[in-house]
Formats: sequence, structure tokens, C-alpha cells
Amino acid sequence: MKKALTALTIAALKPTATAYYVGDAKQDGLRLRVAPDGKLTWNVTVRIKHGKLLSTSLGRCDHEGRNGLDLAGARERAAAIVKAARTGTNLIAEERASREARENLTKTSALIDSYGKDIANPNRKGGALRTAEEIRRRLKRALAAKLTNPAQSLTRRDISSLLDPVAVEFPREAEKRRQVIDAMFRWGVAKGYVETNPVQGLPSYGTGAPRDRVLSRDEIKKLWLWLEDGADNMPPDTIRVLKLQLLTGARVGEIAGIETSEIWFEGGRLFWTLPEERSKNKKSHTRPLVGRARSIVEGLLEPEPKGALFRILDKSRTLRSDDIGLALNHRTRPIQHFTTHDLRRTVVSGLDELGVPLETIAAVVGHRRGGKDTRTLIKHYSRPNLDSRIEAALLIWDEHLDQLLKS
Repeated sequence: MKKALTALTIAALKPTATAYYVGDAKQDGLRLRVAPDGKLTWNVTVRIKHGKLLSTSLGRCDHEGRNGLDLAGARERAAAIVKAARTGTNLIAEERASREARENLTKTSALIDSYGKDIANPNRKGGALRTAEEIRRRLKRALAAKLTNPAQSLTRRDISSLLDPVAVEFPREAEKRRQVIDAMFRWGVAKGYVETNPVQGLPSYGTGAPRDRVLSRDEIKKLWLWLEDGADNMPPDTIRVLKLQLLTGARVGEIAGIETSEIWFEGGRLFWTLPEERSKNKKSHTRPLVGRARSIVEGLLEPEPKGALFRILDKSRTLRSDDIGLALNHRTRPIQHFTTHDLRRTVVSGLDELGVPLETIAAVVGHRRGGKDTRTLIKHYSRPNLDSRIEAALLIWDEHLDQLLKS
């Protein structure tokens, strides 16, 4: 049955014991279903060109169009479906697929995880990034407020709103976050996870003030005594890591991640070999541990290797560099604000003041020695054993600290 549907004819429709349909004489395929309980719903039925019959509900009939479709809206919707069907297109199926695609868009958290796995893959071009885990954690922190959002939905304004507040106090960190987010989205575009990079066009936050903080003799003493006194209930392994950094000049992440397999004895001397996979320059580096540094490490060694030398308080995992930073940030320090890298810089500056040659200092802290020509000679012609010179430098530094603490 077909009728030229109007508001009046629709209002006059009465329910019967079984549902029935009333076709619209003005729009092909559009029908109104009248249920036994009097509910009215729109339906469209049309045959896809060279295909099957399509019959689908358009939703509830509502004269005011508030909780469903009014007559004009139903006709417009049906016309679009019929027009598409005549060209062989199932508009309903296409819309459903598009909706599912939007719902299944890569979430920001998933993009971070995928990127993190890729840069940590040793088989990738250029090999695994040593800082892959640090990059993943920085991305999680930087995009914490958007982790559940589709990555494709992020805009330049979103990124600015996340980084601008950080840049007020920590411009260097804001710039690092901008760089890692940019790198991830450029990778995401190349891989097809996202279509655009929201960081593109976002200006740099600069590098901030250059880092040149070096602890004075008095500050070194106050810091050491504070650590000896428990450092405001700081976890013991965190204290040991900070002490070792001040004793060796090594990077805090390198120390925090020490495995017992990296510690070894030879001729009554104790050595720590940083493997290339944990080294910033991807080269292994051996340090003799002397004086206080040897006492700290030797006191932790057991007859049987136990894996990580330093762990978080509940022992569930190895310490990381950000654990050390958080531990310091949550406590009142006995001296002016400093970072763990300032301790490394303090060792370098102190050794320089004590007259240790710069090339030996570079070897102590794991830097490449000399200029380009010097490095070429070392790489191709020289195989010097620097252990004795590194050991001598560290003994000088340990004795210097001993005198400083007794003063």
C-alpha cells in the first residue's frame, strides 16, 4: 500500500494485530512501518544495481524530528540511499565501514607502543636505538592527556597546549618532547598509521640556558653527608647510584642499569664493563672501580649473580634514570637545585682542576677522545690500554673527595 504521506495521513495510521508497511508515493523505496503497539519506524527498501535487495531501518518516525526522523528527513535520507543503489553502491555498508574505521583509528597510546617497538628492533635500518625505552617513556609523559584519543585527531593546537606549560619552566624538556613527538608522527605517516603530522610547523622551544652547573667543594661535601644520612629516607639503591655517579662520572642511567654480569675481577682489581648496547656511543667501556666506588659495588656482590645490581624499592625491576630524578624531586635537597648530569659535569671539572689530562678525563667518562685526526689514529693504528690511566685518575678523584670530606 502506498500513500502520499503527510503529517495528517501519518497521524491517522492505526495499529493492527500485525505490523504493516505504508509506502511513500513521493519517494521510491521509503516505507513507514506501523507496529502492533503503534510505534512508527522508517524503512527503505531498494535493489542495489546488479545486486541484492537492500532493506534497512532508518529509525523512529518523529513529526518534530527531535527523537527520530520527520517526513522530510526520512525522504532525504531515503533519496540518498536509492541514488547510491542505482549506481551499484551500498551506502549503508559504506557508512558502516567508515564508522568502524573511525572507531578503530590508532589510539595515541598504541602509536607510541608501535613506534617504541620499531626503534627498539635490532633488525631495523641503523639498528636499535639505545634510548628507545627512554623515548617511549618521554612520549607517554608528553602525551599523557591524549593517550586514549585517536592519534590522527591530534592537532598542532593540541601539541602546543601540552608543551607550552612545560616550556615556561623547562624549555629544554619541552623541546625534547617536541622532537620525539615529531619523529614519531613522521614515522607514523611513513607507515600509514596516520595521515598528517600535527607537529609540522610548530616552532622550536629552543635549548634553554646552557647547562654549566658544577657543584662547589662545599656543595659536594653537603650532598655526600646528606646521602650518608639517608637523604630524607631515599631508597638505599638510589643513594648508591648517586654516590657512584659522583665517584665515577658515569651517566646515571648507565649506573642504574648495572648488571652483576658487567662486574668482574682481575689481578685483585675490580672492573665494570658497560656493554655497547647500553652505551650512548654504542661502544663498550671498561672502568676500574676504586676506593669508595669499589666498596659500594663489592658490598652488593653475592657468590651467585643476581641480575640487576640496583632495583626499585619493591625489587620488581631495575632502576632507571627517571627513578633517580623522581627520587630527588620528591625531597628537599641540602644544596641548590641540581640534576644528575651536573654530578657528571662536576667530576669532569674536578679532574680538570686536579691536572688530569683532558684525553684521560674523556676516557674516564666514556667520551670519544680528541679531535677527528686523533680519533682516526686511535681507531686504525693504536690499541692503548687506558685502564691504568683511568684508574690513576679515579684514584686521584677518590683521594680528593676523601680530603674534602675530612676538611
